[in-house]
Amino acid sequence: MAEKKSIWYKIAFWFKDRWRRVDLFDEKLIKAHKRNPAYYMGSILYISLIIQILIGGILAIYYVPTFEGAYKSVEYITTELKLFGFPIGFWLRNLHRYLADAIIILAMLRVFRFYFTGEFKKPNELSWIIAIIFLLISTMFGFSGYVLPMDQRAYWASTIGTAFPLAIDDMPLIGNLRIGSLLSFIARGGTALNQNTLTRFYALHYILPIAIVLFVEAYYYFTRKKRINIPVLSIIIFVIIILALGQFFPATSEAPATPESPPEHILPDWYFLFTYYFLKILPLLLGILFNVGFIIFVALMPWIETNPYKEARKRPLWIALGVLGVALFGILSYRSLLISDTALLKKDVPYLILAYVLVILVGRFFQKRVYENERKKYKLAKQK
Repeated sequence: MAEKKSIWYKIAFWFKDRWRRVDLFDEKLIKAHKRNPAYYMGSILYISLIIQILIGGILAIYYVPTFEGAYKSVEYITTELKLFGFPIGFWLRNLHRYLADAIIILAMLRVFRFYFTGEFKKPNELSWIIAIIFLLISTMFGFSGYVLPMDQRAYWASTIGTAFPLAIDDMPLIGNLRIGSLLSFIARGGTALNQNTLTRFYALHYILPIAIVLFVEAYYYFTRKKRINIPVLSIIIFVIIILALGQFFPATSEAPATPESPPEHILPDWYFLFTYYFLKILPLLLGILFNVGFIIFVALMPWIETNPYKEARKRPLWIALGVLGVALFGILSYRSLLISDTALLKKDVPYLILAYVLVILVGRFFQKRVYENERKKYKLAKQK
């Protein structure tokens, strides 16, 4: 009689098998899609991360991480730092700014590609989860850099961001433990933004990318996988786009931070606007739980969409839900940017529910037809 395997053995076996198949930056998938630019994103993502660390190291030489000196040092870098008359500071800041955005966009597009091509399914579940984790970490790169310019937006956006953990204190059972207050205090180094906050965010902003690169390099070293395998032309085009953005839409600072006078409409960066929308229309605790629940739901997609199909035509329900999700990410982010009136945003809720109900009903109808057609094909094939 065969020995029954324990649950821990099965988990270890699953992890070992999936780790062997992991694609951190499409180093395996690119082999089968050499001429598809959608599979260049992983390599470009990794190149961008390394360049960011190098640029960040140069900027760190001139940046002054103090409440009094941060704003002035950023302005000095932007307007006065030159190399043989060339405005090197201006270009370094713009490269740093737009490469940060590019990393988040590429990480996001890579998650979309995984989803719409069905690549997240068995046996690529771990690659999917790692892609989502990297997307979340890339937003942390941005968040940790929020406070560094010490302008009005930086100060107040960071104040709000570091206050979110306080919602944990309103949760039943664990609220009395004051875990939220402790997390907020750790993030700020006090009850309000201060020099400790700036020091901690500055350290996190630099250490986090280096830690990721060290992890990735260790992974490549031990697995002997290739790091970059894309046409040089694609890298050149990417760099030209980043430089063009810096030229035509240069990074600028708002007025210096004034802790005693918050602006009327405090906004996070673009990649948090979707999350911010739900924090506006829902009570704080419910909004945070909704966003966390959404991330968990997406991460569990390999176990939610259990059909074996990867072709879009055989996944009408899930493709429709994905398209609706991407569309709403853009629409709700835009509304969150333009509209500060919470009551006006709350009027969107019935339309959001209606949109999802219609998509699910129509998508489910067509999904059932796919299943029926596949069953018929299977029966015919079996008869032959």
